[in-house]
Parts: sequence; C-alpha cells; structure tokens
Amino acid sequence: MTLTRLGLATRLGSSAVDAGAHVMKARNRWWLQIGLLFVLGFCLLETGARLPLCAAQSAAKRGENDPATQASPDAGEQGALNDAFRSAQGNPQILIKNLEAFLTRFPQSSRREVVLRTICTYALQANAPGVAVQYGQMLLEMAPDDPKLLALLIDALARQNDQASRTLAIDYSSRLVKFAENRHAQTAAAGGSNNPQWAERIAAIYAQRAGFYRDSGDFDKAFADDEKSYANYPTALVAEQLGDASLKKGDSGRAVDYYLAAFVFPDKNPDLARRQEIRRKVGSLYMELHHSEQGLGDLALSRYDALIPLLAERLSSDHPQNVGRHDPFEFVLEGIDGTQLPLTGYRGKVVVMDFWATWCGPCRLQGKLVEQVAESFRTDSSAAFLSLNVDQDRSGVPAFLKQEGWTVLEAYAQGLDQLFSVSQLPTVMIFDRQGRIVYRQEGVNPESFAEDLSKHLRETLRSQ
Repeated sequence: MTLTRLGLATRLGSSAVDAGAHVMKARNRWWLQIGLLFVLGFCLLETGARLPLCAAQSAAKRGENDPATQASPDAGEQGALNDAFRSAQGNPQILIKNLEAFLTRFPQSSRREVVLRTICTYALQANAPGVAVQYGQMLLEMAPDDPKLLALLIDALARQNDQASRTLAIDYSSRLVKFAENRHAQTAAAGGSNNPQWAERIAAIYAQRAGFYRDSGDFDKAFADDEKSYANYPTALVAEQLGDASLKKGDSGRAVDYYLAAFVFPDKNPDLARRQEIRRKVGSLYMELHHSEQGLGDLALSRYDALIPLLAERLSSDHPQNVGRHDPFEFVLEGIDGTQLPLTGYRGKVVVMDFWATWCGPCRLQGKLVEQVAESFRTDSSAAFLSLNVDQDRSGVPAFLKQEGWTVLEAYAQGLDQLFSVSQLPTVMIFDRQGRIVYRQEGVNPESFAEDLSKHLRETLRSQ
C-alpha cells in the first residue's frame, strides 16, 4: 500500500484564495484513498501511544483474546477507531459516519478534538461542506482563535454559497485577518524581518473577505477590502477587480489606472487569455475617454515604471534555484538556518535524499522512517542523508521541524526537485558515488519502506 501526498492542514489564508493550492494526483485512486485513511488512522492511534502502526489490522483479534485489553476503556476506544477506519474501506462518507458514531459512543474521549478535526478534513474532501461547518463550529468552541480552523471553516462556508454562510464567513475572515495582523505586528516588534509572506497572507484574507462582501451586494466594503489587499500585496487579479469596481462607481480614470496595473503586472506564468481580456477593457475605456488609443502605450509604460519599485522586494526575494545547473553536486542549497550548503562536499559519498513538504501528511511518516534508517547507518561515513523541503511558503518550516524533532540534515531543495522532476511527495532517492540515481521511491509503504531503503543503501555501499 503506497501513500502519496495529502495536505491535511490548511495554510493561513489559503483556503479559497490560494490559486497555487497543491492538488493530489489521482492515479491509482483506490489505493490512494486507502492510504489516506491509513495515515489519518495512524495519527489518531498515535495520540493514544498504545497501539503499534499495524493496529488497524490486528486490534480486533487481540481484543478478543486479551482480557487486559478488553478491560481497558482506552483500549476500547482504540479498537473502535481501528474498526472505524478499517470498515470505511476508503470511502470518506462511511468514515465520517463511523467517526460520528465513535463520538456518540465515547462523548468524553480524550481524542475528541482529533476526531472532530478528522471529520472536518474528510468532509471537505468529500464535498460535504455542511458537515465540515457543523463539526468545525464545535471545534471553534474549544479553540476560538485557531487560524487553521478558521480558514477551514471559511473554505466550507464559501462552498455553501448562501447568504447566511457568507455572513458567517465574513465574521470568520475578520477574526482571521485580525490574528494575522497581530502576529505580523508581534514579529516586527520582536525584531523579526519584514517577511513578505505575512503581507501576502493578510492580502489574501482581505481579498477573500472582499469576495464575500461582493457576493452579498455590499460593494463599498468589497472595494475597501480589495484596496487593503492591494496595499498589502499587489496582484494583477485584485488590480483588475479594483478596475471593475472603479468603473461601476463611475471613476473611469481610476479604472484605467487599475486596469493598466493589472495589464503590465510582471508574472512568471501569465494567463494570456486573461491578459487579453484586460487589454480589451482598458482599450475600450481609454477610447471612450479620449476617442483614440494615442498615449495609451506611454501611460502603460509609466504605470509599469511606478509599479516595479513597489514589487522590488518581492521580485528580489525569490529563492535562488541554481538556474542552468544540471549536476546535482554543483548545487548550493540553503539550510533551514539560512546557511549555505554546497553539495560538492558530498561527491564520492552514497547519498539519500528525502523530498518532503509541511502540508504532506505521509511525509511526516516517511520522515520518521528515514530517521530510523539514518540511525542504523550513522557510523558509516560513506553514507549521507539529506532531508529536502519543497514548500513555497517557508515560514512554517522551522516550527514544523522543531515539532517533529528530526535529526537528519535539513535544507531547502532549491530546484533539486525540479531537476529530478519530483511530482509526488514524499519521494526518496539514493545516489551512488558517481552521482547516479540507483533507487527512487515515490510515496511510502509503511510496512516495507525502512527495510527496502536499508537494503538498497547497503547494496549501493557494497558495490563500490
């Protein structure tokens, strides 16, 4: 059974507005669903710290034969969870009903919060936003300022698309933006760097709330939120929306200015059809105002010149990607602490590289298994292990690693994932002493991963 990537935690402000949201590949969908259930089941069981990883397959039989297990209320809960995951057989709707039955049977369970979060996550995956809202609000009573929970609820409410849901989503968005602005201010007051990722998150929440206001018919509040979004972190999409809103307000000159900003906005992956539509809007409006397009090109250049200084920090903060390099051992990576890590020092070694992300559920499991393998080869100086993060948003990586407690050397992939066409997470590779990939595994089979990786690593070490 192979597990591919799963984003269990919604990033702050990413729910409905993050156009770069990661999407699971659905190849071999049946086993993928089973795998996702297994990982979540493992997470639930791990909370109890009583059953081993294979508990979902064996707990029922042990309970029948072990009087001590039968007598333990905690063991009874774990057995019920095992049954809930096993009997679902990959169907999220059945799993939700099973976990609802678990909460009815064990209303005072210490795992209640974890089970509620699991129901919410699977309800969104099963496109059952009403269920996600129902149980998410229960969780919100326990943790009223949890940003990830607020983002999940906003996502679910946006899918319901009725006025009552929009009103509630506006309230939750207001809480979320307040949290983000406070955290940003606290970071700055503590002497932290002015991280543009905070500005991006705050802008995304304002843009999301603007959409709820717009759909509710409150165009003035929508315009105000779009302006706040653009002031925090300008984007072509928000500039176009501000152009549309300015035109509705009768401010044609301001509409032209916003449309031109959207049109000239630098974009690594431009949407040409969208760009053409903006060109049509600004051309038509300019013609209406001036009866010709004379001077429009100069105005566009002027708008571009004014825009670039506003984006200078963002454009210069792109992480270097070792452009033009094709030998992995010529790459220079960045450590989690910001130090440089030249891979030239790994030439001649047998190297294990583990590619992962904070939002990938199975990556947590594989990270622990890689740790076990690394520990068994710790005395062999010819073997080296690198754990390489591929997150676009790096702000949560240090805290994630502190929580996980991994000891394998950590760094950012810096384009290595692109060089090797890493399209699924987690992915692990073994390089021989000549720098050739001799083993590659996408996804994690928890029953055989450590044994397989150790076997191929030993073979590679012996063969050279």
